[in-house]
Amino acid sequence: MNNNLQNIILYRKPCIFDIPNKFFGVYFKEDGSVNFKLLTFAGAKKVILEVKPHGEPIKSFAMNNVDSGIWQLELQKGIVKNGDRYRYVIDYNSELIPVKDPCSMCQDSYFKWSVLYNHLLFNWTDNDWMTGANYKRISRLANDTNILSPVDSLKIYELHIGTFTEEGTFLAAKEKIKHIAEDLKFNAIEIMPVENTYSFNWGYDGVDKYAPNHTYGKPDDLKELINYAHQCNLNVIMDIVPNHLGPDIAQLHKTGPYIEGVNCFGYQFNFEKDKHSSYVRDFIIGAALNWLINYHCDGLRVDMTKFMCSDYTMKQMVAEVNYYCPVAFLIAEDGRDNDARVTKPFSTSETENNELHHERFINSIKNNDVSLSALGFDSEWDFPFHKQIAAMLLGAWDCRIKNLCAFDYSLRDAQSRVKYAMSHDEIGNIDGTRLISKIMVNELNLNDKICDCAHTLKCKRAAHAAHRILVSLLTGELENMTDVERFYFYKDNFLTVDLSVEEIFEAYKKAFSMHKLAIGKVYSIPGPKMVFQGDESANVAYFKFFRKFSIPEPHLSEKGYKPGLEAFLDSKLTSVKVCDKYSYINDAMRIYMRDLNELCEKNMALTTGHIEKSTPHETTDIHTIYTRKIYNEIFSVSNFSKTPYMKNCGILFPKGKWKEIMNSDNTLYAGEGKYLNTDTSLCQFNYISLAPYSIAFFERVN
Repeated sequence: MNNNLQNIILYRKPCIFDIPNKFFGVYFKEDGSVNFKLLTFAGAKKVILEVKPHGEPIKSFAMNNVDSGIWQLELQKGIVKNGDRYRYVIDYNSELIPVKDPCSMCQDSYFKWSVLYNHLLFNWTDNDWMTGANYKRISRLANDTNILSPVDSLKIYELHIGTFTEEGTFLAAKEKIKHIAEDLKFNAIEIMPVENTYSFNWGYDGVDKYAPNHTYGKPDDLKELINYAHQCNLNVIMDIVPNHLGPDIAQLHKTGPYIEGVNCFGYQFNFEKDKHSSYVRDFIIGAALNWLINYHCDGLRVDMTKFMCSDYTMKQMVAEVNYYCPVAFLIAEDGRDNDARVTKPFSTSETENNELHHERFINSIKNNDVSLSALGFDSEWDFPFHKQIAAMLLGAWDCRIKNLCAFDYSLRDAQSRVKYAMSHDEIGNIDGTRLISKIMVNELNLNDKICDCAHTLKCKRAAHAAHRILVSLLTGELENMTDVERFYFYKDNFLTVDLSVEEIFEAYKKAFSMHKLAIGKVYSIPGPKMVFQGDESANVAYFKFFRKFSIPEPHLSEKGYKPGLEAFLDSKLTSVKVCDKYSYINDAMRIYMRDLNELCEKNMALTTGHIEKSTPHETTDIHTIYTRKIYNEIFSVSNFSKTPYMKNCGILFPKGKWKEIMNSDNTLYAGEGKYLNTDTSLCQFNYISLAPYSIAFFERVN
């Protein structure tokens, strides 16, 4: 272990089930014995463990009732083995209820049998990473006395296993992530939930909270992906869903006191209802620790924490993770418009680092006897920032001055939060189209060209029409059509007028410039940053809400398309094959993304620095940010106008001399290169140029 880390406890236990008398499930001990522990109904008369070895008769074992609703059994070495199928049969209310393990570590189907999985058998090779001996490791413990990197330095690539590759598997993703690290220079991947769900899914409808989705591969395959990510110096953030249980093929309500009712997503967990709620909290917190300890994830993104409807459970999760996995970090998606309590650190009295104090603290939380003024997450997704940058690029242009001021406020408030131009939500939960397609709706005035229908549906149709027009351009299909073919092609997409190829390409160039501006603006703000899969290359493939339902699929008309297999295939990154004529734009975007990541890597003012000043120039659509950290100062200027900026209109550089170090209009990034500032140094009153919808970065010259 690195000398600077000798006094840091990185992980207290090698396996979550080494934490005695706390968590549920099945675990293999090093002596070969296997322990089973189940939470079920307090009134259960008995619980039978059934094990089905391959090719052998079912074995049955009576479990022991060790507490109200808690049953346990330890089997000696050789009685059961890794890979055997097993389930529980609960005698409750004069009914025998067969159920899979609610803490199943492995499933090869959605239904009643679980698979015994021994975490001790996997051969990890990331010891240096896990001991903190690599300065690329990001941690909440980072400070000036160790080599760990702070959470504010996160440059996250969000991905969905099923659509990231054509194969849609953990092992296929492994083959691509080296490119994310080495060519694009991201330092973290955030994997959308892999909790086992019914069929293909975004992952937010998990029914097995501990088991990886068996359609993506085996648990060992996920471990291989994470192990390799660490070799590539990529931190791994696992997206988890503690706020609900998916409604399809769910069994927890039949298994024990896990469920309180329903919320807008599915079954609501019983976190505060009765005396068994503390056990349910342990169940969901055990799932969080599972991904950190058993799968070596570096951090967790915790989905929609406000819908947990239990800030006490949130605080307990943070406390347990901080104690058992101190090196890990937690990112909330809270959705309460940046409630300051979510990321406020615990008080000193709440963080004493010894077992006795920790247990007392947890018991106080379980008894709802602690302050909720600080919930302790290390960061959170920044909804207000996204909403404002979307308003700047997609909103009504007659109110852009108002938007610019509101945007400036959200920007200064965004430091230390995870900023992004688009995530899976803003793409898939609206109409499934990317930012570039959404911008083209405005640029081609498609809302006015759509046949009469309800306003909401018209917007969806316009977005899908923009997507289809854009794809037809980029694949070369459009240029090979006759005028008559193009007319009927548009008409099929609810359009009533024709558009020329030239008009479409000009609109695409503008949309691409705005796409670069949006991501550049994200990178101009200190703190964590995130890009959704495909946006690093200006990929225009759909990302739809493609969940398959166990019941007959409803028609989600509000999204403008039907979920299911077709929507899933549309959402593959490989679904749009760009022709050679336009592929240079995708290559240019990758270079732009790489250079933005390197810009942040080399300039601490853009990661752990702070905003000294930001200014919305209300009459010019120009916005400036001045960030600094000791020995490093960066000044960025953005043009949100469709016209170039070529005169002094109130932009004042901070005192000193400055040079341009990056400009989104550079030809290297498929810009026109007309509005670069090539002077070796610029001072406070120099004129500068800015292309329409562009951003430029300047560095202080010593």
